[in-house]
Amino acid sequence: MVHLRPEQNICSLRLTDSCEFISEQIFNFKAAQKSLPSIFPLKHFRCNMIYRKFNPCETLQPFIECYFIWDSAGEVVHNLMVESPPSGFCSIVFNQGDDYAIHNKKYERLVVPKQFIAGQSIYSYKLFLNGIISIAGIVFKPAALATLFSLPAYVYTEERIPLHNVFKRSLTDAFAEKIEHANTENERVKLLEDFVMTFYNKDKPVPDHIDHAANLIVEKNGMIHISELLKEVYMSRRNFERRFFKKVGLSPKYYARIRRIGYLMNEIAGKKKVDWAYLFSQCEFYDQSHFIKDFFEFTGRTPEEYLKENAELANIIDKPKTENIE
Repeated sequence: MVHLRPEQNICSLRLTDSCEFISEQIFNFKAAQKSLPSIFPLKHFRCNMIYRKFNPCETLQPFIECYFIWDSAGEVVHNLMVESPPSGFCSIVFNQGDDYAIHNKKYERLVVPKQFIAGQSIYSYKLFLNGIISIAGIVFKPAALATLFSLPAYVYTEERIPLHNVFKRSLTDAFAEKIEHANTENERVKLLEDFVMTFYNKDKPVPDHIDHAANLIVEKNGMIHISELLKEVYMSRRNFERRFFKKVGLSPKYYARIRRIGYLMNEIAGKKKVDWAYLFSQCEFYDQSHFIKDFFEFTGRTPEEYLKENAELANIIDKPKTENIE
């Protein structure tokens, strides 16, 4: 079993250790769902919550999906639980609000670092919030942690690692302070982009075949066969799968499954009624039993149970449209 110690160099894990960790987490999924802590009451409510998404500049578009701002506009929230299905993206987050906790397959309850980097989430996770929410984040395309920062993405799967454990603390602290004192949401987003450009300008990395393949899976919402990807990358299947795992943190087939379920979850977010037959057909599931099996594997619930019980952010706020930075 792989245990990450707080003082351990996060980049020191071997590929075999990471494979063991992911396999073990998948094996223990049902047990983790059964042990879900019940100490936080669930509340659905609406307040003056702000959630905005922004496009990156053209230079960073191959690497960044979007920036986001999540803010309670000075209001204090009490015992708020928000859950999120896997999306297929990694992130860097700067939290200027009160501390909050996460429950996922690995951690029953983890107080999230103020600034952190997160890899792929294999399954749904839950956030437990009390106090002021003031979060600014960068959502990266699947291979971007490796391409932009030369980080082994598989090490960060299901993790929330303090930024100062990965980058120079003087740099992360300086940006955290600037973001905290920014006057507008656009200023905060510009600082997020400046943070990424600090690294991009060092080597000006160019997306490779793995970036292209991973981004193609995103564009196709996971509905693409490995044979089609192999035509794009000009390498053997074994070499492709090895390099994909190193840069994305998951195998291409498994990542495509996550992207498909992520797309489906986005389609039903905030809705009370859903045409399931249409959705599983649109998402190219072989049949209804296959659809229900995949849905349960990634969420721990049947589609109807999830529709009735989920606590996604879309139940609290309207889905945002992605804006350009002013």
